Amino acid sequence: MKKVYLVFLFMLLGINTARADFNDGVVAYLMGDYEKAYNTMVSLAKTDEKDGLAQYYLGMMYLKGQGVAQDYEEAGEWFRKSSENRLPQAQYKLANLYTEGKGVPKDYEFAFLWYSTGAAHNHALSKKAVENAKARLSGSELKEAQKLLTEFIEKYGPQPEEPAKTTQLPDEKVQ
Repeated sequence: MKKVYLVFLFMLLGINTARADFNDGVVAYLMGDYEKAYNTMVSLAKTDEKDGLAQYYLGMMYLKGQGVAQDYEEAGEWFRKSSENRLPQAQYKLANLYTEGKGVPKDYEFAFLWYSTGAAHNHALSKKAVENAKARLSGSELKEAQKLLTEFIEKYGPQPEEPAKTTQLPDEKVQ
């Protein structure tokens, strides 16, 4: 029985250590120590492929060229991973890349899908962007996108058992 408690204690310490590392990475990012932020976030993102927040920060660093060479394609990859882990802020950023054709092909259908998925999370910027993205689609494109939308929201939208992910992250200013 004592061994079970020890294993449980070590598991809790491991979780707390990962969150402490993440917090250190966020502080480094906010303080402009992008090398430390990058090293922390890339370690977390590679250790836990479900860490959408670390992936988001990596996407932001590549998007802005903070501590790394600016690389829209690499930003798109990190935002995609984070988006697939249901982070609406990343879904918004990925949709922006599709709208602008930066690092990914210009594709208004995918922009509409990702904005709509972010909006399903009740993400304010995504909700505002959906109608603009929708207006850029032809009738047939909109029909095709709407066929995929249910699948996107089921895969990448909010889950009933999950708390809402409405944390305001860097570069997330609602106007």
